[in-house]
Amino acid sequence: MLEVLIQPTRFFQALRERKPNLLPPLLVVVAALVLTAAAGQISIRLLPPLFPGGATLQLTFSLAGALFFGLVVWAVGGGLIRLLAGEGSRAWELYGWASFPTLVLALVLLPLAALFPVTGDLAPPPPLSDAEALQSWQREYQELVASAPGSRIQQFLSVLATLWSLWIIYSGLRVLAPARALLTTAVMAVLTLGLLA
Repeated sequence: MLEVLIQPTRFFQALRERKPNLLPPLLVVVAALVLTAAAGQISIRLLPPLFPGGATLQLTFSLAGALFFGLVVWAVGGGLIRLLAGEGSRAWELYGWASFPTLVLALVLLPLAALFPVTGDLAPPPPLSDAEALQSWQREYQELVASAPGSRIQQFLSVLATLWSLWIIYSGLRVLAPARALLTTAVMAVLTLGLLA
């Protein structure tokens, strides 16, 4: 698996000779998003919980959302590659394996979140019945999280992981669908970096 990160062309040349297997690349996508969500919850553990049920309920919702979002992202990302690069691109496998840098990022974020949690002087959330006060509190919460040093490091690492993933997509397409490699990667880059921004 290390080969997909550092020698993706060789990895996809070997993959081309094997039967399609969607499970391992799907697990990469899901694991990457679930671990990223876990790192996010670890980083905000010292702040008041967003949900009335407390931190446990918040963690449960976050992980369940990441699992569902992982399936959707994999389906849409693979579908887009399939649409642009054609049938021979093994699109869902390619998209899943190209998510490996995000998994590496998540493994880096877990200890980073543990060592540098978000801190700040933030009151507990107001009651749900006071919509205006709740919106103001949520804005303050988001600003506090966004301005934390750990969040800034995460943003920088996310850009690097995204560029790394795009390089893997391009390398894979050069093997699996060379005629459409550049166009497909360019479209994926515009969409991915646009969402990241």
